[in-house]
Amino acid sequence: MINFTVDDFFRFRQIVKNIQGEQETIAFPDGSQRILLHSPYDGINFSFHPNELNQLIHSLDEAYYMHQIYGYLD
Repeated sequence: MINFTVDDFFRFRQIVKNIQGEQETIAFPDGSQRILLHSPYDGINFSFHPNELNQLIHSLDEAYYMHQIYGYLD
C-alpha cells in the first residue's frame, strides 16, 4: 500500500497515463513482456503486463473522478 498526498496522486496518475501512450515493453527473464513504471519515490519501481497497466489506469481514473465528485459536495 502506498499513500500519496493529493498532489503526488495527480502526478503519479499522469506518469502512468503517459507511460500507457508509450507502451514500450521490456522482456523479463521468464519471457514475459512488461512495462516498467518509476514511481515518484526513489527506488520504488513497478513492472506491469500491458493489461495490468490498463487496469491500473482505470482504477486511478476512478479514484480521480471520485475525488472530483467529493470536491463538488464539500
